Amino acid sequence: MTNRSLRMRRGLPVVLLLSLLTGAGCAQAAGVTPADSQAVRALFLQQTTAETAHDLHALSGMFASTAPGQPDAVSFVARAYRFWGRDEVLEHFRQTFAGTWRVEPDPSALRIIPLNQDTVQVYAPTKVTIGAPGQPEKTATFLINEFMIRSPSGWKVAAVIPVPAQ
Repeated sequence: MTNRSLRMRRGLPVVLLLSLLTGAGCAQAAGVTPADSQAVRALFLQQTTAETAHDLHALSGMFASTAPGQPDAVSFVARAYRFWGRDEVLEHFRQTFAGTWRVEPDPSALRIIPLNQDTVQVYAPTKVTIGAPGQPEKTATFLINEFMIRSPSGWKVAAVIPVPAQ
């Protein structure tokens, strides 16, 4: 047996394992249909519209709910702060809405990445304008990453992770 055939033979299990793992990931993600992707896209755009309008009631209905006694799936994690749980995230927005808060995603750059049949990642470069009450506003671009989960009532936001673009 030559060195080349030995290397190929040794590499075969690795190639098979990688193809199985990749195939399993694709099979899981196959449960996310084009209609699901459209619903997720619409939810994200409705969310950003509700945030810009400071509509806490509308925003509240977009976050995942958890049954009593179950771990709360909602979080908002940024460089400067971390909010764990639906109520904390909504309280953050309530306080933020006292000042300037506008979000302008780039719809042409929005990406929906299925992770499995019930979970997707949303990626959207977004201009965010913020300002505390009475303070000058500042605009910066963030690479918004969100995770949405399928629920009995449709897709819901579970996690928000804004990453500064610069």
